[in-house]
Amino acid sequence: MKNTTIRISRRRGLTLVELVMVIMVTLILGTFVWKAAAKTIGWANNSRMSIEISQMSKALDAFCMRFGDYPPDLHDQLAVWKFLKARFPRCPRQKYPDLAKHSPASALYFWLAGPNGKGYSVNATDPFGDGGKRIAPFYKFDKERVKLVDGVMEFFPPRSKEGSAPYLYFRGSGAKGYDGHPGWSPAKPYRDSVAGKWINPDTYQILCAGNDGKFGGGNHYPGGPDYDEANLDDITSFSQGDTLERAIPKLGTDKAKKVQ
Repeated sequence: MKNTTIRISRRRGLTLVELVMVIMVTLILGTFVWKAAAKTIGWANNSRMSIEISQMSKALDAFCMRFGDYPPDLHDQLAVWKFLKARFPRCPRQKYPDLAKHSPASALYFWLAGPNGKGYSVNATDPFGDGGKRIAPFYKFDKERVKLVDGVMEFFPPRSKEGSAPYLYFRGSGAKGYDGHPGWSPAKPYRDSVAGKWINPDTYQILCAGNDGKFGGGNHYPGGPDYDEANLDDITSFSQGDTLERAIPKLGTDKAKKVQ
């Protein structure tokens, strides 16, 4: 009779120390992956904002070609009336749109989509009316990011969080700062950091608060001697499709990893 030996294999389990080490390594690796993913998302969002600003700039150029000038930024009622009188001379004043609540935060949507979001009427005596043959909106806004704020429509950058700032439009050298709403900081039109003159004095400036949703307190481009942390990830129509931080001469490329 053959002896049969039964061997029982006893595999040793993980000790508590080994288990803790595994968890720690997993957490560390997860942190690296999360940071890399966050940076990638930030860069992708920067690209989307830059593209939108470029597209809105082209839309403003088309508006100017159609009506003979770039629109005012709605901070000065007198400047708006002068513009309407010059560019819509056959429209009686009583048919002007009500602009009392408007500001640089609502200017892009108001002018590029039209007062009612439907473009403009070809009827020269009632260009802001709803009826008749239409001039199509100059820009197709993402309706999910057009929000009613204090009675007017404002357009917000992609992935905007609660309390983030909308896109702002400033018109040339007559522009003033904008205090905005509770939750985001005031914004100022920019000056040249060397000559001290307004950036694009004869046209406009489009400002985007970047991924942090906040405008910075500085307004001297490109050197940024007065920039604060919130300025660094802002993107504008004059910053060559990049953040203000990366536009800082010589320092931009080296420092650009800070704010994403």
